[in-house]
Amino acid sequence: MTTVNESLSATDRALIEAHREEARVLAEWLVCAASGLNRSELLIHGDCELGFAALARLGEWTKRVASGEPLQYVLGSTSFFGREFLCDRRALIPRPETEELCDRVLSDSAIWRDAAPSVMDVGTGTGCIAITLVLEHPNARVIAVDCSVEALNLARENARRLGAESRIEWRRADLLAGVPPNSLCAIVSNPPYVSESELAALAPEVRDYEPHLALAAGADGLSVIRRLAQQAGVALAPGGKLWVEIGNEQGPAVCDLLRAQGFFRRDRASRFGGA
Repeated sequence: MTTVNESLSATDRALIEAHREEARVLAEWLVCAASGLNRSELLIHGDCELGFAALARLGEWTKRVASGEPLQYVLGSTSFFGREFLCDRRALIPRPETEELCDRVLSDSAIWRDAAPSVMDVGTGTGCIAITLVLEHPNARVIAVDCSVEALNLARENARRLGAESRIEWRRADLLAGVPPNSLCAIVSNPPYVSESELAALAPEVRDYEPHLALAAGADGLSVIRRLAQQAGVALAPGGKLWVEIGNEQGPAVCDLLRAQGFFRRDRASRFGGA
């Protein structure tokens, strides 16, 4: 038998040898998941022994993380806005930047003034944005769109687990294809925005495991956002808002293409946040 402390030390060493960044943090998460303890309990129960099944799980997970696989895919879930979302290679891993995007949308009183605002989540992935919006604002009419059937299936699994599946309209589509003009109060999206050169330079755990369909966006990283802005200019009702997560250096270019589509006028607005 092996104690929690011994397992933690061994896992930490294995991840250090594999050159994984933040090896200690990753080791703590793995030992917690295998043992059923939370991170604050590791110190208190360090002398407790792990059973055979827990050690077997920990060994398998450690090998996968050491090989470069993201922790969230290995454990099968991640936290987003205080809720646990299933997470696997069908969709991008939800990140804090997208939580911030959700928080900004939820804080925009202009959107939620409507008794039943129509909001579309474009490129829903795990469904984290659409599900969060409908759970935080039960009266909202939220439409979740993705071009990937696999991603939509994952999103619906998450919605089912969190009691939100019937409150969201699910569509397979390319961005805003088929959306009637002037029909939406708001569009929220974490679209692909990584350029071809940036994709090659991404950390291996992102580049080699997360779906390129949800990452890559042409030579300048703006091919998807450019089409989204064009379509949003038609689909949004007067006063409607477009919220888009973008790359850190893309602000000026995105402002220019949004301005070209008529955003920033009095009857049209846009909001976007950096990744």
